[in-house]
Amino acid sequence: MRYFFNLILSLTLCLCCFAYTTSHAQNFPVYNSFYINPFLYNPAEALTEYTQIFALHRQQWMNIEGAPTVSALTINTLLNESRAGIGAKFSSYKRGLLNTTDFTLSYAYGVPMGQKNWLFLGLSGGAITNSIDLTKVSDPNDPAIANYLANNIQPAAGFGALYRSGSGLNVGFSFPQLFPNVYNSDASFSNTTVSPADNVFVTIYYKRKVESKIVSRKKGGLKRKVKTQEAIAPLEMYFNYKYSKYGNSQFELLGKLNLTQNFWLGGSYRLPYGFTGNLGINTQRFILGYSYEPNNQPQDGFSQGSHEVILGLKLGSIKKFKRAAPVLRSTLTKTPNEKHTARFQDTGDDPNKLNAEQGTAKKKYYVVIRVFNDFTQADNYKKKLITEKFNAEIFYNPQDKKYYVHVLETLKASEANEEIRNLKSYTKLKEARLLVVTSDK
Repeated sequence: MRYFFNLILSLTLCLCCFAYTTSHAQNFPVYNSFYINPFLYNPAEALTEYTQIFALHRQQWMNIEGAPTVSALTINTLLNESRAGIGAKFSSYKRGLLNTTDFTLSYAYGVPMGQKNWLFLGLSGGAITNSIDLTKVSDPNDPAIANYLANNIQPAAGFGALYRSGSGLNVGFSFPQLFPNVYNSDASFSNTTVSPADNVFVTIYYKRKVESKIVSRKKGGLKRKVKTQEAIAPLEMYFNYKYSKYGNSQFELLGKLNLTQNFWLGGSYRLPYGFTGNLGINTQRFILGYSYEPNNQPQDGFSQGSHEVILGLKLGSIKKFKRAAPVLRSTLTKTPNEKHTARFQDTGDDPNKLNAEQGTAKKKYYVVIRVFNDFTQADNYKKKLITEKFNAEIFYNPQDKKYYVHVLETLKASEANEEIRNLKSYTKLKEARLLVVTSDK
């Protein structure tokens, strides 16, 4: 977490000077709700647990004639039990006399980087058209707008990448416009120029999921074991930098506080504009978010503020990302050499032997599959696991006089816990659990 904030601070100092030199013109839409629906900027974000539909409307600089207005509709989802995701986006962007409408389809693919990290790549393609509202033009015959009358259609495409860490840290970038906008062409699909760096969106954010766990809860005077639901950690942090060669580069720092799992408050500061306030409601199926920019942006008395509303719907059940089955440490030896275990032989260290000298005690971690009171039963089960290519052994515990059949013995708790997760996820050994033994050796 400290590394994340240090990274944010460093990037902030590096970009402040450049951001202050930019103008207030707008070429690519600004979305305050990017933290709710990052797919708006990055096609790599199409891989989501649920099928998601979002509708957004943004009215900027109220009471100013010709101020930007954005409406967008998106849908995206992970294809269940795969590594691919698909999405679609339709948007209408009005500012002054000019109206830009675009429609794109997206495809994203995820590459597992270990058991907890992912690299997502996304590509979008479609069409875009620019037109002029002739009802607001005093002289439609003006040569300056003659080429707009064709309402030509041009290709639209975008590319994005996202690295997602199991710790909650996400780093991504996107080129939302691989083809530059053409405003004065009299023929459709005549733009073949590729200029991906005209607009660049960079994002770093921290959003950690808290996994479900078993806790004790009092109900009716009795303690009961209950399983909590997966949830998002209370604090989320976002850093964004939007570069444009047209002079509207921006940098933004946003914080989101989840007061409960159903309600949040947030705020951001965007250079060179200022502050934005956010709030929202999140239920099992619906998401509703609202953001407000004060009327002092971009300067005092300029407008009556800016408003943005986003409504989301989650459909279906949770989708699962397909991973390659990991190499199990408990099956590394394909044909283990079976050795006889004495009925009361301790194959590990006696857990009753506590070290008298601090600092020299060692811990061993056993991935235990089953526990038996009878040696013969334990030995037969061990032989069964060996035939299934597991490195099975027996540990006799003199404290409870039981025989523990285990498939992994290690000095690292992380290895044992990882093996337990893998056995439960990819094998029939769902009953795998951890046994910790402390010795003075």
